[in-house]
Amino acid sequence: MELTARQQEILDFITEFRREQGCSPSIPEMQRSFGIKSPNGVASHLAALEAKGVIRRAARGSRQVEVVGDAAVASIPLYGAIPAGVPQNLGESRSEGCVQVDLETLGFKPQRGCYALRVRGESMKDAAILDGDIVVLQPTPSPKAGQIVAALIDGESTLKRLVQVKGRWYLKAENAAYPQLIPRSDLVIQGAVQMVIRQVKG
Repeated sequence: MELTARQQEILDFITEFRREQGCSPSIPEMQRSFGIKSPNGVASHLAALEAKGVIRRAARGSRQVEVVGDAAVASIPLYGAIPAGVPQNLGESRSEGCVQVDLETLGFKPQRGCYALRVRGESMKDAAILDGDIVVLQPTPSPKAGQIVAALIDGESTLKRLVQVKGRWYLKAENAAYPQLIPRSDLVIQGAVQMVIRQVKG
C-alpha cells in the first residue's frame, strides 16, 4: 500500500533518527518534530505505518520501533549501569536510549526482552568485561552453570558468573580481588550475557 505524504515524512524521520542516534525517536520527539499536539496523534500515524507493513513496534517502549527492510540492524534498549563489583540496589532502571548492533556481528537472534547494560567496575576483567563496556543480555528462564549473568542477589544487582556446586548456586567474580557471592535468601537471574560491546575512548 502507498503511504500518505505525512506517513512518508514520519517514516523518513524515524529512519534517519535511527541512523544518527542508534535508536528510534520517542513519541514526544516525533510530536515536537512534526508539531503534533497529542501523543495519540503520533500513535495513530505509527499504527497506520505498522498496518501498511513498513514498521514493527514492540508491545512496550516508545523507542521500540523497527523499520522493515532495516532488519540487518538490531536496536537494543540500554538500561543504565550494572555493578561488576559489589552488588548495589539500582532501583527501577530507566532506558537511556538504545544501542544499534549489526545482526551478523551480534551472532544470535535477539528475542523479546533483550536489553543492554553498561558495566561499572572491574570484577569481571578476567572474562574480558571491563569498566565502561556494554553487555547485551537475553532473559533466560533456565540459566546454566558457567553463564555470565545479570543477577539480583538478596535484592541487589550485580554482573557475575553463575556457578553451581553440590546443588547450590552462587556468583563468582572473574577477578581474584573480589569474593564469591553466596545468596542468603534470594537469587534471581535477570539475563545471560550474549555479547560485549567495547567503546573506545578517543
